[in-house]
Order: sequence, then C-alpha cells, then structure tokens
Amino acid sequence: MKKNYILTFVCILLLILNLEAQDSVPPLPEVINPMWGTKKLMMTGGAEAVFHADSSQTGFRNIKFHLAPLISLGDKLFLISEIEIETRDGVVDFGLEQVHLNYQIFPNLTLYVGRFLPKFGHYRGMMGEGYINRFPTDPVGFGDGGIGPMVETGVGIVGGLQLGYSKLNYDLYMSNGPQLIANDPSNAGNFEYEGFLNNNKNMAFGGRVGLLPFSNSCLELGVSALHKGKTGDLHTTFNNVGATWMAYDLNFFHNIIPLKSILRVYGEYKTMNVDKTEYPGEEEPIVFSNKSSAWYMQGSLRPNGFDRQFIDNLELSLRYSKFTTPENAPWGNPGNTIHQLAYGINYWLAWDCILKFTYQAESNKGNQFNAQAIYRF
Repeated sequence: MKKNYILTFVCILLLILNLEAQDSVPPLPEVINPMWGTKKLMMTGGAEAVFHADSSQTGFRNIKFHLAPLISLGDKLFLISEIEIETRDGVVDFGLEQVHLNYQIFPNLTLYVGRFLPKFGHYRGMMGEGYINRFPTDPVGFGDGGIGPMVETGVGIVGGLQLGYSKLNYDLYMSNGPQLIANDPSNAGNFEYEGFLNNNKNMAFGGRVGLLPFSNSCLELGVSALHKGKTGDLHTTFNNVGATWMAYDLNFFHNIIPLKSILRVYGEYKTMNVDKTEYPGEEEPIVFSNKSSAWYMQGSLRPNGFDRQFIDNLELSLRYSKFTTPENAPWGNPGNTIHQLAYGINYWLAWDCILKFTYQAESNKGNQFNAQAIYRF
C-alpha cells in the first residue's frame, strides 16, 4: 500500500478527532449537530502473535496489532475503519484493511461505500477473522493466493428481511473487481485481487444472500457470486476475458445439553471459472482450462456446563480443506490439489482473549505446529 495513501487517511482521521474535541464544550457531555445528531467515537482493536514449528524452521512469525475506529457521525451515518500493523515476511507492514462510510436508509437497509472486507463468500469477510477463526491458519484456497478477493473497493447495500419464523439477509455490491494477469508467463491466468485502481471500464458485480430457516437462528445457509465480464487490461486482447466466482456456505451453532457443550460447524465451497484464452509464454503460448475450486469443513466443541472452569474454558476443533487448481496452469498446485487436515485445542483466558494450539498436516508442506495468542479490546 502506498505510504502517502495511509498518511492521508491518518491525517483525515486526526482532523475528525480534533474537530470533535473542539466541538465538545464542558460541562456538556456531547454536542448535538442540528443536521446529523450526536457524534461519537468508539475505539476497538486487538493484537496477536503466532509461533510456528516445522521440519525446517522454528520461531515466532506474524506479530500483529490493529486499531478499528468506529465513528458515528449521526443517527444514520457512521464510518467503519481498520488500520493494521504486522511483521509479515520479515518486515513491518503498515496497511489499511478497510474504511467505508455507511448510511442507514431504512432500519433494515444500509448503503456503504469505500474499501471493505470481501462480500464474496463467508470465510474471508467473517469467519477468517483471527478472533473468530478457531485455527491460527487459513484453510487451503481461502487465504492469500486462494480463490477470491481479500478486500474490495466499491459501493453496495446490506440488509435483512423477516420471513415468518425465518430470516433473510442480503449484501449486494459493485466493485473494481479482480484483474487478470496475462503477460507474466509464471502467473498467466491468475488474478490480482489487490488492484487499487480498475484496469478497464468494466465493473464487477456480486453479493451474498443468507437464509436462517429456524426461529432460533442456529443455522445459516448462504450463496454468493461475483462476476466481471471484462477482467483484462484495456486495449489488449485480454480485455474481454470474463470470470465468475461462486460460493456456498453453511454456519451452525447450537448448545448440546446432553453433552454440556456448544457445537459449531461451518464450511464453504467455492469455484472460479475463467473464459478460455491463449496466454503468451516464454517459448510457446499457454492454454489451459482455467477452473479452480476450494472447500473446507470445520467443527468445534466447547464445554459450558461443567463445575470446573478449566474444562469450560477449553475448546476442541477439527478442520479439513482441499484446494484444486487448473491442470497445466503455471501457477497451479503440485499435483493440482492440496489437502490439509488440522487439529486444535483452544483455551479461553477470558471472553476477549484466546490461546490456540494446532497440529496441521498439509500435502505440499508436511506437518507443522502453530500456536497463537489473540486479545481483543
């Protein structure tokens, strides 16, 4: 991310906080804006550390700290933002995870615009957050280098409906969208998901719809899609190459009284389908069927009815995932498919602090041990 972009955002944020401080006149606790109402600021965030050990190396890896200022500009207008500092790849990386303005049109309909966590799928935008994810790692195909964007820039609407005993939520948006990589022989046919500017005149359209069929909302079934009709650079032969991403997710949460435990089960299956085209290679053209898929299923069990607090603070987790890339793709996985199986034991020091211990077997990386400590405020 460009440093001047981050610096500009920080300056704007400090200016907002400065104006807020100037508007507050003691002994009045808050100032009412005749147009927008009361201005409020809530600062949230967190920190985490990861320890990794495998056959080749042992030591601490990613250390992360992030701040998420939430600013209410009135009864219907609010700002969501998140700044993250982490030691990725041996250097300190300072990034803007998200910043978007939200306006509540109706009680069940909100308009948002800016840079936001992905709406395609359910893992990356929701279940993949460190405090929610029960493992220190991502399922294969769902992290960096996987299927779909990690962040998006655009505009959209989010809301929900009551359908008798059931509920329906929806999130529809337009964004710059993924950008096709065509002229790099080692990465031809893959996508750049972190493009800050659009590479052509075409926008991507996507969204997710979730159904909670039961009155206690213990189960959610979701389907999401993302489509961009033109993904290549403007004025090139790849401009008209289109792509479609699809995802199907499940989220189940229930208190199992006979087991005196809380059961969580969730998973997702997603695909990527790109129009067939010919990419330039170092010696000859590269042609392949550009279709990928990834899925994972995860379950966790946390006791909650035992007399000993130590037992109630424990949580057992199990996850399996699979990532399949196109055959003959220069950036494909070894053997086209990666399998991953992970076992985890977590301990909750408090409701906002968790320790994770995971043993993971992955077909292309071997066995590894990961531990993670996360604190949220």
